Amino acid sequence: MRKLILLITLVSFTVQAQNLTVSSGKSWTVEKTGSVKIAGNLINNGTFTLNSDADEFSSVIVDYDINGSGSSTGNIDYNRYVNAEGTNEWDLIGSPLDAVSIYTFVSNNTSGTATLATNGSAYAVGEYDNATDTWTNYTTATAGVDEAAGNFDIGKGYQMASVDGGTRILKFTGTAASTSQTQPIIDNDLANSGTGRIWNLVANPYPSYIYANNNANSTHNVLKANYEVGVTDNLHNSYVALYGYDADGSGYTIYNQSSPATYIAPGQAFMIASDNSSSGTSISFTPAMRTVQGGDDFISGRIMNPTSSEFLLKLYQEEILIDNTRFYFDNDLTLGLDPGYDAGHFNQDASLISRLVEEDEGVGFAINAMGLEALSGVSIPLEVNQQSNVPFRISLEDSTIASDVEVQLEDRLLETLTLLNDEDFTLTAVEDLSGIGRFYLHLGNVTLGEDSFANSFASIYKGINDDYITIEGLPNSSKNNVSIYNLLGQLVANKSLNANQTKQTVSTKGFPSGIYVVELHSGRSVVTKKIIVK
Repeated sequence: MRKLILLITLVSFTVQAQNLTVSSGKSWTVEKTGSVKIAGNLINNGTFTLNSDADEFSSVIVDYDINGSGSSTGNIDYNRYVNAEGTNEWDLIGSPLDAVSIYTFVSNNTSGTATLATNGSAYAVGEYDNATDTWTNYTTATAGVDEAAGNFDIGKGYQMASVDGGTRILKFTGTAASTSQTQPIIDNDLANSGTGRIWNLVANPYPSYIYANNNANSTHNVLKANYEVGVTDNLHNSYVALYGYDADGSGYTIYNQSSPATYIAPGQAFMIASDNSSSGTSISFTPAMRTVQGGDDFISGRIMNPTSSEFLLKLYQEEILIDNTRFYFDNDLTLGLDPGYDAGHFNQDASLISRLVEEDEGVGFAINAMGLEALSGVSIPLEVNQQSNVPFRISLEDSTIASDVEVQLEDRLLETLTLLNDEDFTLTAVEDLSGIGRFYLHLGNVTLGEDSFANSFASIYKGINDDYITIEGLPNSSKNNVSIYNLLGQLVANKSLNANQTKQTVSTKGFPSGIYVVELHSGRSVVTKKIIVK
């Protein structure tokens, strides 16, 4: 490699150098398909510009040998594509450069071809507060006329939008980060007793792509660095995934270890979930994650892993897709929680979600991952949340499982089985639908019987902040009874459950901290589970 002193250069491929200097009055431009890898220092005394468009983003990696000797000196510009301000089309973006002044960003992007959308005194750039689940935009008082607004917090995500019909390119001016970056995250749902959210908006802090999952790089990727069993636990174990906003109102696409090789574009922001109510947890980004390999950002449709066995269930109202849930099958996965492969739905009141077959704790999943043996016979609780008198249908789509595996949807109330391999399930409910207990998905050779329902489907769990246990999926029977025992075998609670009510609770208020055994009697079936009261 060699030191480069630049006069004027356009780059549309990958360039490598020991050090790179742009002389005063000269320019270096990296086109949207180009990249630069610098082992040492980037010194810009002239103009250094990186370009992008809707699905191609240029990269620069400073100190790509990761020896700590490289740095970026002098401001550079990243012309970053940002989606338009149309209905539900805002983008989630973080600064791809360090030390970017919010005042300068707004000043550079409120006139000309690269234009930030505005609404009176409010700019289309703002922050998310998960303590109150609110978004707040910058105004002329906080950014446009006040340099005290400071810099964008590198590694933090923001909502942004460009002017519809413009170039949709916004200019960031700062330096290229070459060291590890962290961003604090917190579970404010737990901290604020249910009034906040677990979701935190973070972003790729580098002006290059980074590896998201094991399929992109098995050693250095965002998910592995922040959640690895027995090593690192920065993320909520039911939501070990990246949630990318689709920018069309349909919600979030989930990227986790069950996804194909995934690369996070420069400045791409996404939601991640925390389960720590203290302020000491952070998500980490490291220089080893950086790569010049990648393509589109997260504004796209859901992706499937072409090498796996999987399928989607999609719920439609007429021809409008309302929601979907994904089922993924691979070696060494279980019917319980497999962090990084199972992924809870961003919206727990979504129209269609599934629950874990074993170890259910009340979380609705958008990706339900299981071992390959599940295809030979398993029953999966489905949660359908729909208003009454609104026709809907559930369809089996994008399947890569063997064609001879039967996928049946059971409606226990109407006592019907629909073979989804051959036809869609259709229903117009006479009452609002919610929770589990009515709909189940059966794969392979499953034998159905009344006495097996409670053992197979009833779910007993206690939320970490709850002073009660929850029981879901009960048969529509008046013969349901629950008993709770301490570890000495002493009965501490006993309750007959209501008939025809599939979700019920039993209070644990006043229970001393410890382990308890719950016995659910349903007809001739008995379900037992241990719970912990703290």
